Amino acid sequence: MRVQRHLAGVIAGVTTLSVLGGCAAQQIQALEPKIELRNAAQQLADAQRTGFVLKVTGNPDDLVAAAGKEADAATVAQLFNSSITMTTDKGGAGEADDKSSLAVDVDGVTGTEIRFVDGSLYLKAPVKDLAAKFGATPADIKELSGGAPGLDALLAGKWISVDTKQLPGAAAASAKPDAEQQKILAEVTASATNLLEGADVVRDSADDKHLIVTSSTAKGYAEAKRLATAVEPSLASEFPAAPKKDQPVVIDLWLDGGKFTAAEVNVLQFVEGAQGRVAARLEFTEGGAIDAPAGATAVDLSGLLGATGGTMPYLKDLRPAN
Repeated sequence: MRVQRHLAGVIAGVTTLSVLGGCAAQQIQALEPKIELRNAAQQLADAQRTGFVLKVTGNPDDLVAAAGKEADAATVAQLFNSSITMTTDKGGAGEADDKSSLAVDVDGVTGTEIRFVDGSLYLKAPVKDLAAKFGATPADIKELSGGAPGLDALLAGKWISVDTKQLPGAAAASAKPDAEQQKILAEVTASATNLLEGADVVRDSADDKHLIVTSSTAKGYAEAKRLATAVEPSLASEFPAAPKKDQPVVIDLWLDGGKFTAAEVNVLQFVEGAQGRVAARLEFTEGGAIDAPAGATAVDLSGLLGATGGTMPYLKDLRPAN
């Protein structure tokens, strides 16, 4: 009898441990992808150099069908054949030596790039090729420069440089205190954390590098409002009422070796009745060195943006405010 009681106790104990173990395993299984995401996000934030390629993937016909009569198939095809590449380099401590680059491929026409290096903006673009693609004539192109040497260099596909202090709004941007920048970064990080904690994250059973994150429009809207008002309280009144219809929002993420490799959002999930898949895709790269290009032609905006005596008076509205 005593043996039976002991045996029953052992069985009960084993059963209890099995149930608890199963529950714990489910919790760990649910938590593990979120931990991987947090670690990957921290790795990205700490990286000295980062790179991103933004493009649109999927079926162009699906986007045309979703957009309806307003869609132009040729324009949509150009969108699918274009991309934006962004790279950053933090340099040393602080933000003074931060560098960045933005390169654009416009429907297969490469060569457009903007760099910010050591207080200067550098720009080059295959202006003639781009103009020809969109129907501009050689006369139209020549009229753009007005004979300004710097812009003539740009039209010839060469690098030009501009002191960033001459750019509109540059004085205000550079005067922003580090404390405010840190506050904005902290709020953005908090919003990303809040959305992640409130989302369902599962691993694709067919691809262990693919994580599927599901949140909702209501959560996204609430967090966007919280972030905006935390950064600038006056924006609170600018937000309309929350969306009446709450629906799931799915984000696909790919990681490899603890690092993000890609992220996609199917934009058609926001279009009622849309079929197929058209995704905004972000591909992560290691980045690279960002240097000031040699031989850039310096452009003085104070002359170009003159009220009457400047070479290009039609640009006077772009003059930096005093």
